Order: sequence, then structure tokens, then C-alpha cells
Amino acid sequence: MGEPVSYQDADQCVDQVIERVGKNIVLGLPLGLGKPLRFVNALYARAQRDPTIKLHIVTALSLLAPAGGSSLERRFMGPFVERLYGDIPELAYARDAQANRLPDNVTVSEFFFQAGNLKNNTDQQRHYICTNYTHALRDLMAQGINVLAQLVAPDEQGEAVSLSCNPDMTLDALLWLREQPYATVCVAETNRHLPYLGNDAAVARTDFDLLLENPDTEYPLFSAPQTPISSEDHLIGFYASCLLKDAGTLQIGIGSLGAALVHSTLLRQRDNARWQAIYQDLQVAERFPVAEQWGDTQPFSQGLYGCSEMMVDGFIYLMEGDVLKRRVFADADFQEAINRGEIDPESSDHPDAAKGMVMHGGFYVGPRRFYDKLHALSDAERASINMTSVNYINDLYDHRFGNQRLKVAQRQHARFINSAMLCTIDGAVVSDGLEDGRVISGVGGQYNFVAMAHELSGARSVITLRSTRESGGETRSNILFSYGHCTIPRHLRDIVVTEYGIADLRGRSDEEVCLALIAIADARFQSELLAQAKDAGKVAADVEIPALWRDNTPEQLAQQFERMGGEQVFSRFPFGTDFTDEELTLGKALKQLKARTATRSGKLKALLGALSAGQASDAEQSLLARLELDRPSGWNEHLERRLVLQALRSK
Repeated sequence: MGEPVSYQDADQCVDQVIERVGKNIVLGLPLGLGKPLRFVNALYARAQRDPTIKLHIVTALSLLAPAGGSSLERRFMGPFVERLYGDIPELAYARDAQANRLPDNVTVSEFFFQAGNLKNNTDQQRHYICTNYTHALRDLMAQGINVLAQLVAPDEQGEAVSLSCNPDMTLDALLWLREQPYATVCVAETNRHLPYLGNDAAVARTDFDLLLENPDTEYPLFSAPQTPISSEDHLIGFYASCLLKDAGTLQIGIGSLGAALVHSTLLRQRDNARWQAIYQDLQVAERFPVAEQWGDTQPFSQGLYGCSEMMVDGFIYLMEGDVLKRRVFADADFQEAINRGEIDPESSDHPDAAKGMVMHGGFYVGPRRFYDKLHALSDAERASINMTSVNYINDLYDHRFGNQRLKVAQRQHARFINSAMLCTIDGAVVSDGLEDGRVISGVGGQYNFVAMAHELSGARSVITLRSTRESGGETRSNILFSYGHCTIPRHLRDIVVTEYGIADLRGRSDEEVCLALIAIADARFQSELLAQAKDAGKVAADVEIPALWRDNTPEQLAQQFERMGGEQVFSRFPFGTDFTDEELTLGKALKQLKARTATRSGKLKALLGALSAGQASDAEQSLLARLELDRPSGWNEHLERRLVLQALRSK
């Protein structure tokens, strides 16, 4: 392949795409961060102006800044969004798809949604493509992709570019697209804000046909801010950290549950005495033998190896904390000898000994601080991270980057840890959608990792789950007797963790599984779950709920959390936050206000309470100013001011 044609102007790049493939365009874009915003927006704008262009965009996770629903949410989010996203071009097709205003000649199909954003969007629900991550490229190529476009990081020599945040599907798509019998074009948009990562992610410029290169139009990366970690999340994270084994393998996902696991894992490494004291106080070994059988309690002397479709920022914190340090190698004989303890790679003269990897990842997206840390990696640290094909990471089949034997050798003592929305007491897990068929997010790679845990000797799948949720002003159990949809079927049940403990389900009878899950459910729902199981003939009629299970209450949990050290040890934001202190205070108050006004009676009570809000203190006046409610005008603003004051003063 020859040198790609370089453009500085996105519209000229679009002209060339149309000249090469015509006006029937099926555009393949990477999941999440790697979308080339200048090129995509220019192509979409062209399709808006020219109805003879037929544009079908196939992708996943089209990221949009939050907007806020209510007036108070918009007041809160407005300055925050401007601060974080004001310099980033908005993904125009995604905003129009969300607002149901795509032109008739444009279709968007995704295999993974930004969680919850499109739950009630009938157009996007109809065009959703349900597929495992490892099958996604096959299923998207079946749509007839003829244009592939991606954001890349240029190297200093001008010879290579890095797929950086998204080699996950693109590494294989570049090859697949060249094999098609029809005209195709591959477009790269360079951006120096994107960290340059080498190894498999570094490809030749000549792998692309067109390059959009203009330093003057480069923009910051879309960031996904840290979400607060609740006390319940921290308990879940602690229990999950008990299941990790030194010299093992780790996969985790994004969100507060993954961050909570990272925090407790770092505590186990840095302050093992405190971690051990919590372990003893929670009676983990006595109550949950699976932790002692499959986990460990000591610091990580050999360390962990990360093998995760998503490289979350937590892996960098684990690297900094001397946990992510177990290196794996591309030679199966060498790796197996290391596993047997026959070779020390640190002193070996094997040619691969200097090429060990502590991390294989498929894609990444995260907070600004994460991107800064990736830019600041030393050469040695950068060389130990291999962003690569998701089909290498997410299953055990042979791949051009390594065969099954090598993958098995690398992934010893694997713990694949993923979160869920719901779990039924027969062990089926719901992570991606509702029983009426609506999709919340997508399957992604969760099924891949759960299935792989059952294939690998010494591996376990761990599903993390909050035991309850608030819905419509009511507390509801996330552990149910049955549900009309599942992401992970019950025959792949393994380990489930809630804030109340660990349920070991693998190889157990249905009765044992039902009881193990009821044992980690909230006590308010245990009796009903047990009665349903008895009615179905799944649990013996004489089984009673032990007194210990009855302690699964928020009050008991709060006491446990304080004994663990409370927020002094388990902060809501252990890895920092993009919110200011004022915004954290307001955010917590507004969240509580939203929960209290979820019902008709709650709204009435809040309105009556707001009438007696009175004058604001100096500190409260500053918070009101952040919402532009310090000088209200009109009835609505006066009411909102009083509601905010009431929320700030509520315990």
C-alpha cells in the first residue's frame, strides 16, 4: 500500500471518501473514545445537506456529555459540562439520534449504548445490534462497511500511528476490509491529545488511505468522570478483593464497583494489617469459605497481570501501587516454564525476557487524570502495556497475536470481575437490558469472560451486584426469584458478590444456589424470596432463615462501614474527582432531593418543607450562587431555591 493522502480540511477528506466509494456509505467507527470527531461531523453534515447520500453508521458507545433532565439538574450540570467538555466537538449524529431527529437518509446502529441514555428511544432500540464483543466485528461487517474511520496518535517520526484507545476491533477490521470485493477506504484523524501506545496498537501510516492531519483543529479527549463510591460499593469491593490470588490475572470493568475493588486491592497491598483486621471483623473466612479456598489475604509479592477488554484507570493505579507487575510473555514454552517456577524471567537470558507485558487491553476511556497518566508513563511502563485486539483478549481461540496454549499459560488464577443490574436466585444474571426487550447498555464482553472463567483451570467469574436499588421512591431487591431476560444464563453461574457477602454458586444444586443468594440479599426481601423458592419446589419446606442472615440491613451495614474506618479509609473519591467541593455538596443534596420527591407524597412533603426554608447562611448563599439561585426571580426560581436549601439542611 502506498503513502496515504493527507488533508488538513475535513470537508476535502469527505469529498475524497465519496469519490472513492460513492454516496452509499456504511461507516464503521470504533467504540467509545476513538471516534474521529472532525471527520465524522463533516460527513454527517454532508449527509444532512445532501439527501442523495445514504449514510449508515455502525458503532458502539457514542459518547455524549450529560445534559440533565430537570431545571435543577441543568443548573447543576451546565457549568460542569462547559468546564469538562466545552473544548470538545459534540458528536453531532449521536445528539440527533438521542433527540430522534436524524434525517431520513441517515441510520445509526450500535451494539453497545451509553448506559441508560437510549432506554426510551424507539428508533435506536430498533436499530440495536445484539452481539458479543468477540462477534461484533463479524456482525458489523455484515452490514456492508465500506468506510472505516478512527482517531489515532501520530508518532514523532511520521512513520506510524497508534490506535491507542481502540485497537480492539480496528486491528482486525483493517485486514478484513482489505479483503472485501467492493471499494473501501480507511480514514485516520490524528490528534496529539491521544496518548501514543506502541506494541500491537502501533500500525503503519500506510494502513490508512486518507489522513486528516491538522494540529490547529485538534481537541481534548472526551472524559468519563469518576463516579462516587458508596459505602455499599466499598463493601462489595472489599469482598471481591478477598478473591484475588497473587500471581493471578485480573479483568475489571468501569464504574464505582470496579473502582471500589481497586481501592480495596491497594489497601491489601499498602496497609495489609488494616485490610486483615477488616477481613477478620467481617468474618470472611468463616462465613464465605470460597474466599479462603480461592483467594488470598497477603500483599501481592509476584503481582497481578491485567487482561481486560477495557483498560480502566484503575489498572494504572494498580501499576503505581506495585500490584500490576506480573509480566507475561509471547513464547508459550517460556511462559509455562515460568509458571512451573523453573525460570526467573528477571534473570533469564531468553530473548523474550525483556518483552514482558503487565497489561493487555482492548480499549480505554476514563477521566482526564487517566489520560494525563498515560501521557506521563515512562518508556518502560509504556512498553509493558499492550493495547490489542479484543479477539485476543476476550476468548481462548487462536489469534494471530497468540494461540490458545499461550493464552492459557498467561491467564493463570484468573478473576474476571463484572457488574450486573439483577440476579435471579437460580444464578442467572441480568446486565444489559429489561424484560420488555429494551436495551440499557449491551452485552459487551461480559458473556465472553464468564464463559472463559469456566474454561480456564483455576479461573473464576465474579459478578458484583448491589443488593437493592431505589425505584419510584421505593427500595427494591436486585436479587429476584425470576426475571424475563438474562445476560448470563444460570448454567454459567459462578460467584456473586453483594455488600452482604459472597455466594459461591459453581457446581451447587439449585437449592444450594437459592439459599446462597438469599443469604447475601437484603433482609427485607429474604422471606419473600424463600417463600417463592419453596412454592416452586426449589427449597425444602422446613428451611428457615438463620438469624445471621437477618443482619443484612442498611443499619448493620453502616456500623460495619464505620468499623472499617468509614470515609477516612474508604473515600467516596479515592482516585480524585473533576467536581469541585461545592459541586460535591450540591450533587449529594440534589440526589437526595430527587430520591425524596420520586413519589407524589414525597413531592408534597418536600413542597411543604420548602415553605419554611427561611434565609440562607453565607455558606448556603455561595452554593445557591453556583446554581444561579442566589438572586431568584419568579415563582419557579424562588421555589427551587427553597427546595435546595431544604435539601442542603436534610440529614
